[in-house]
Amino acid sequence: MPAHHYELATQHDDPELRRLLRENPFAGSISLSLEREPDYFLASAIEGAFHETLVVRDTKTNQLVGIGDRSARPLYVNGEIKDVGYFSGLRVDSKYQHGLALARFLGKGWEGQREQHKDGRAKFYLMSIVSDNNPAQRLLDSKLPHYPRLHRHTHMYTYAIHPARTFPSLRAAALWRRSNLSIASGEEQIKITRATADSIPAIVDCLHRNGMRRQLAPHWTGETLLSPLTPGLSISNFFLAQSGSRIHGCLALWDQQAVKQTVVRGYSGNMARYRKIISLFTPLPEPGTRLNQCFACFLAVDDDDPQIFAALLRAVHDEAARLRYDYFLLGLTKDSRFHSIVKTYRPIAYESDIYLAAWEDGFDEIARVDNRPSAPEIAIL
Repeated sequence: MPAHHYELATQHDDPELRRLLRENPFAGSISLSLEREPDYFLASAIEGAFHETLVVRDTKTNQLVGIGDRSARPLYVNGEIKDVGYFSGLRVDSKYQHGLALARFLGKGWEGQREQHKDGRAKFYLMSIVSDNNPAQRLLDSKLPHYPRLHRHTHMYTYAIHPARTFPSLRAAALWRRSNLSIASGEEQIKITRATADSIPAIVDCLHRNGMRRQLAPHWTGETLLSPLTPGLSISNFFLAQSGSRIHGCLALWDQQAVKQTVVRGYSGNMARYRKIISLFTPLPEPGTRLNQCFACFLAVDDDDPQIFAALLRAVHDEAARLRYDYFLLGLTKDSRFHSIVKTYRPIAYESDIYLAAWEDGFDEIARVDNRPSAPEIAIL
C-alpha cells in the first residue's frame, strides 16, 4: 500500500486545510503564512471561476499532510484571451520538507494534479516561487516523474508600502502636483477622480486595451469586475486618471482580509541580522502579527505614462493612510517603467519568480508566448 494518497478536498477538510496553512509558512528572508480564515474555500474564487484543491493524506493515519490548489481563468496571451491555469497554495507538512522524502511526497501530489489536468481546462499554468527559496526552485525544476516542466517567465517585485509615512520625496511630490497633465493628443486635462458605477464600462475598456499589450494580465468584463470573483472590492475602491468620459489609467485598493490574511512568522538571513537597523527606516512587525494590508491592483496606464502612474499611486497611498492600513502591496515585473517611482516610498521589496508550467500537451503553447512585457496580477496569485 502506498504511503500517501491524493483526493480532492471537500468542505469537511476545512479545519485541516487552515491548520496546515498556519503551521507551514513560506520560507524566505521574511517568513509569511498566507492564511484563509474563517473558511479555506471562501477565498478560492479570487483565483478563478474554476478552482479545486487537491490534498495528500498519510495512508496509515489519514492525516492531511499536503495541499495544492489548481485554478483557471482568462488571461491575455499574445494579445488574445485564453484560459490559463494557476498552481498555488502548495503547502507541505514540516516532516516532509526535506530531501528525498519531499521529492517523493510532491511526486504523489503532482501525480494527482496531472490526472486532474486531463479535464483540458488549460494548456499551461502559472507558478510563483519566492526567489530566495532555492531548494524549492531546484526541486520543482528537477524533471522528476509526474512533475510539470517549468519555464522561467519573469521576475516579480512585490512592494509593501507603509502609508503612514510622511511624504516620500520631492520628486514624487512634483509628479503629484502635475496631476493636471498634458498628453500627446493635445492640451487635454487629466484629473484623478474616484470611480462610480457609471465608470465601469470605461474601466473595463482601459483594462482591456492595456491588458492586450501585456502577457498574462487578467481579462475583466463588466460582469466579473465586481462579482463573487472579487470579494471585498467595490467601485469606490478605484481611482481614475480621467479626462471627460475617457479613462487614461486606473488603480484600485482591494482589501481581501475577510477571506485571506498574511501573518509574519519570522525573519532570517540579513533581514534578521539587521532587523533593528531596518526598523529605523521601515517598520517591521513582530512575528505572529497579522498584517493589516490590502492590494494596489487593477493597474492600467495608457502608454505607461509615469506621471499618470505617480498621481494614481499617490491617491491610493493617501487613501490607504486614511484607512490606517499597515501596508499596501503592489506588484511589478522586472521590465516595468514604474520601479523608480515606487521606490520613492521606501517600500519593502519581496521578490519572486513567475514560471510557466506544463506537461507534454502544453509545451508548444508555452513556446508560442512572445516577449511582450508581462503583467500578472499579484492580487489574484
